[in-house]
Amino acid sequence: MVTGAAGAVGRRTVRQLAVHPDVERLVLIDRQPIPMGGISGSRTVETHRVDLLTDDLGPLFVGADSVVHLAEDAGRRDDANLAERMLHRVLDGLDAADCRHLIVLSSAMVYGANADNPVPITETHDLRANETLAYTRAKKLLEVDARAWAQETGGELAVLRPTTTLSERGVGWVAKTLRAATLVRPDQVDPPVQFLHHDDLASAVCVVARKHLTGVFNVAPDGWIGPEIFRDLIGGPQVRLPEKMNERVTDMRRLARTRVLPAGIEDYVRHPWVVANDRLRAEGWVPAFSNEEAFVLGTPAPPWAVSAQRRQEVALAVAGVATAGAMAAFAGITRRLVR
Repeated sequence: MVTGAAGAVGRRTVRQLAVHPDVERLVLIDRQPIPMGGISGSRTVETHRVDLLTDDLGPLFVGADSVVHLAEDAGRRDDANLAERMLHRVLDGLDAADCRHLIVLSSAMVYGANADNPVPITETHDLRANETLAYTRAKKLLEVDARAWAQETGGELAVLRPTTTLSERGVGWVAKTLRAATLVRPDQVDPPVQFLHHDDLASAVCVVARKHLTGVFNVAPDGWIGPEIFRDLIGGPQVRLPEKMNERVTDMRRLARTRVLPAGIEDYVRHPWVVANDRLRAEGWVPAFSNEEAFVLGTPAPPWAVSAQRRQEVALAVAGVATAGAMAAFAGITRRLVR
């Protein structure tokens, strides 16, 4: 069972599950029409256009070995009450159908962005997110409720905590929000960053679903991007202000565009929150895209700027793949031409 099958991660997850020999049947659920393009293989695939908040899910869940809960309201991702209601409807369906395995999509942001965070963060780290950020609060609540269900019913629960996700055909809410927050930020603030391609998140979901894994799994490419490479990847003007002035400018931007700069997002561009992927890799998951590749594909340059491929060449040059002379030349071009 896959809820949210029409979403960016849902579509990719379905395409990968449909061709795997271990999967005999797929039941896809979404409030929106579910595109079937790209879904191949000989598996039985059923699609159901239902509303998780109102429709009875029990009959749909009958016979399912695992439920992958990816559904969310794209317009209200920071609505903890709505997310909780959707999850509890799914839990009711699990109980009615006696399905015992659930996969919930959380976020690496639940660890919090703190100056004393280890680099990288493992799954054993405490959850210390700033409760001011509504999106993070909603994700933490999902984990708490799902864990309570597993303890009360003996159900098997897997929680995925992906880092910032994006791809060439879609940028996640976290990526858009962090991008807006990094346009203006305090001087001397350059934490390491990570970017995960939607395809790699989908493949992680598939590994956990097929192997019936339980527990918490971070999802991120190997390593992270340091400040020098990230500055070249971003390109264009980057405004740095003294701390107090930055706070005033941020407040003004928030008043003008509240949904773009939610309260509490500042910590995530000031402090590190990169995660380790060792536990998921030990289960056979292998990311297909590096941090740099995911970022370049998910943030295309405007038509008048250099291409995404050229920006990646710049990043690789800074990383030491090219010579020192090539690094200087590419970096200069990027700063002039990339937004």
